[in-house]
Amino acid sequence: MKSMSVLVLAAAMAAAPLAQSPPPLVQADATKKVTDHVWVISDGNVPMVPNVGIVVGSRATLVVDTGLGPRNAETILKEVAKVSRHTEIYLVATHYHPEHAGGSSAFPATAKFVVSKAEQQDIDELGMGMMQRFSGMSALNADLLRGVTFRKPDVVFDREHVIDLGGVKVTLRSLGPTHTRGDTSVFVEPDRVLFAGDIVMNHAFMAFSDQSSGAAWIGVLQQLEPLKPAVLVPSHGLVGDASLITLQRTVLSSMQARVRELKGQGKTADEAVTMVTTEFTARYPDWTTPARMAGAVRSFYGEAK
Repeated sequence: MKSMSVLVLAAAMAAAPLAQSPPPLVQADATKKVTDHVWVISDGNVPMVPNVGIVVGSRATLVVDTGLGPRNAETILKEVAKVSRHTEIYLVATHYHPEHAGGSSAFPATAKFVVSKAEQQDIDELGMGMMQRFSGMSALNADLLRGVTFRKPDVVFDREHVIDLGGVKVTLRSLGPTHTRGDTSVFVEPDRVLFAGDIVMNHAFMAFSDQSSGAAWIGVLQQLEPLKPAVLVPSHGLVGDASLITLQRTVLSSMQARVRELKGQGKTADEAVTMVTTEFTARYPDWTTPARMAGAVRSFYGEAK
């Protein structure tokens, strides 16, 4: 049987076939300033391209996510040079998947790669296998990831780590298994900008993996809500604000309650997947990636008492 993570990737590809999609390349000259200290390179709604963050203080610069392999990371570094002359660079990957961390080796040796313990566990145990899966999706992917390895971390933290970029405090949080075991959010304190990774999306159903926990995911959202970000940047898709956190928590909590109800009625996991997918697609007709609900339902079903 294929693992849930493979099924999630297959569902994503089914929703946006590679043959019909632009190449997974971070675009040069697409960097936009969103607040005083934060720039975002938009994913352009291209699969396997992340929204990349650049945060600039008076002394140092932080980059959030690397793109798929060194070629994309080199594009990002050229964009960084347009908005910052700092030689002190920090790098954070919101999780270990190749479009987020697969370009880490292209960053200067002097850059500091900051990783949570849980994300490093994902890299060590699952990283190269995921590289191989992404490489197998297309000839271009294979070229972008050929010979790529993950950079060794310079800083490893447990649940929370603060970086001072010079007048700009950035807090990294790894609060529990959501999309992966090691999802890391990045909150730029003075600007109230949250890089939420795959923890929060904009009107999209969430991608669950073998390492995901539905109950933990809801708990993480509850911990992020008090931040009340003015700007929320998901890993993929349109930028939003704090309302996306509340909306995501509401949807997952409603799904959790519905799955508990169905399990209590004696429905099988497969029956629950069919019923919940039908019901929530009708309830949220403008949300994308409905195929991902299968992973969420199975997670909630396994956790239901």
